[in-house]
Amino acid sequence: MLYKKERKVLMTNALIFDILFYIKRMGKPLSFLAERLGGFFMKKTLCAMLAFFGAAGIFAYNPPAGGQNILRLSEPQLVTGANSCAGGGIFGVTPASIINNPALTAWEQRITLDAAGTIFVNTNSEDDKKLGSALEGGLLLPSRWCVSSFLFQGVWTEFSDMPIGDSLSFTGGFSKDITDEVSVGIAGNFAVTYGEIKSDWMASGSLGAYYNFGDLGFLKSLRFGLALTNLGRVFNENETLGIKGSEAEKWPGFCTLRAGLAGSLVKTDSFELGASMDFAAPTFQNFVFDTGVQILVMDFLKISSSWEFDLMEFKEESKNIMPSVGVSFKFNFNSSKDSYLAKKGWEQSEMTVSGSWKQMYENVNAISAGLLMNLGLKDTKAPEVSLWGE
Repeated sequence: MLYKKERKVLMTNALIFDILFYIKRMGKPLSFLAERLGGFFMKKTLCAMLAFFGAAGIFAYNPPAGGQNILRLSEPQLVTGANSCAGGGIFGVTPASIINNPALTAWEQRITLDAAGTIFVNTNSEDDKKLGSALEGGLLLPSRWCVSSFLFQGVWTEFSDMPIGDSLSFTGGFSKDITDEVSVGIAGNFAVTYGEIKSDWMASGSLGAYYNFGDLGFLKSLRFGLALTNLGRVFNENETLGIKGSEAEKWPGFCTLRAGLAGSLVKTDSFELGASMDFAAPTFQNFVFDTGVQILVMDFLKISSSWEFDLMEFKEESKNIMPSVGVSFKFNFNSSKDSYLAKKGWEQSEMTVSGSWKQMYENVNAISAGLLMNLGLKDTKAPEVSLWGE
């Protein structure tokens, strides 16, 4: 698509370098020729590489403010989770985790229900509309073959500081554990925009991988994540304003590569401190750094904070520097013997209530709340196997 001739040169020159390497090993008489030819092809390769990467500039990176995170606005875990593709400082997933990395849900054992919403408060005196909103409903279904996740989201904002308009989206994903430490996942998304900005649609896919390395020195449960998202058609015909002040183009960033790591810095029976770092390259034309800290007390209270550095948004002076703050409480509850949950074997289940705040932009604040239900209790003991006659 971009400079096919230059890409062909890169592949050809790589082969030539290999050939020259073996020629050089054949003896000194041929070494002079190999060095001469190697220098010639090195120059051609550098020129081809410069042309190839320079061609990426043809597609200007100019999303609307908030456009890169349009699918991360609807629940507290997404707002304060530092967009972690490694599961966060303290590992935890919801159906919406497939937005960051579709491989994260592979070890979930229980059916999970998720409902959340966000209110956006706009303090820009020049705007007529002062409130916006986002809603989400999610479902996670484990099976013996894979873990399936389904997520429906709606976002309604029409602010000059965050002109992403109104949208509806559906995301579905599947994940599978390959070993006790490694999982992979795949997800697909379809979304539409409508309202004051021009109607448009998006259809894309995501690939993800996750690796739990284990303990490393003082780090506990060191984890790595890798995801390639927005593979397909993204929004491009909205006629809304981009961060550069001109009409927005291709958002969220096509082919966004994200890599991250996370782990626990301190871990005891009643207290855990975890941290995460993520790096992303939307369309390979921007650099985004996310970092987050999470504290868990008595497996009941979790406090989360995260901060995002988006190079292009900071360059265009549209990003704030305030970290987000979130809190959640986890409860166990019992179902009556005659209830539907009890009949399904879910006499005891977990419920997590969460809330968060984040200053999205100078005049836009997000206040989010959510309810997460894990049906049944997690298995913590390995099955016991007894031999016949024992």
